[in-house]
Amino acid sequence: MTSLQRKHGNGEAYSIRFSLDRDLVYNSNERKMDKGPSPVKHTGAAILALFLFFTHAGNVLAQKFQLSVFAGVNRVSAYGEDADYVLGENDFPVTPAHSPFALGASFTFFFTKNLGVEADGRYILSSKVTLLDPSDQDTVGVDTAKHFSLTLTVIYQFLTGKFRPYLVIGGGFDRIQAKSASYITEYGFEIAVEAPESKMDPVANFGTGLIFDITDRFGIRLDLRYAVIFSDPDRVSGLNTAAGVSFQF
Repeated sequence: MTSLQRKHGNGEAYSIRFSLDRDLVYNSNERKMDKGPSPVKHTGAAILALFLFFTHAGNVLAQKFQLSVFAGVNRVSAYGEDADYVLGENDFPVTPAHSPFALGASFTFFFTKNLGVEADGRYILSSKVTLLDPSDQDTVGVDTAKHFSLTLTVIYQFLTGKFRPYLVIGGGFDRIQAKSASYITEYGFEIAVEAPESKMDPVANFGTGLIFDITDRFGIRLDLRYAVIFSDPDRVSGLNTAAGVSFQF
């Protein structure tokens, strides 16, 4: 049985109960049926209780969709080691840090005003890097491969006003768009850069950000995420900084 407490003007409390109480009381001395509380009163109380419940639930369980588009820079950390050098097979074992441009979009569904899930897609463009042969200091300039990542994350907003800082954590997959290519080194040698056999790798990320609502439907979004691609033989990590706009509906 569930009850809601309300106060009369005189301060006395009474309960609105959700039950199948009998409306008739049998009096054995007078041999007659006495009517109890009016069914109309029960019906009105039930309607009032349901109204209060759904009004409260609407505030707590507010459902909202959000679409964001953004652009930024993906700062990829250096990976590989000089110890991985193998003559004729891995002459340039270390890929230095680089910062390719990135484009992205996300679609968010909020279960409540604070908690939601987000599908996030990011396209990382190519950038120039200079590789070094640790055996003789020969160098070669190459283009990094473009790649696309798609992740599903949990998002939690700390506030519900115009300024909404948030945290995200999730995972998905990353697909590299690598092609085999050849380059000429500084010393005049031709080298071949082969595309990896596996072009799909798992990825995990976490980060933080801020959404500033300009209107009820439109806002500015800043996003900072650290991602790790579990590729073979090297894990590739990067810090993605992005800014864009968000649309709420």
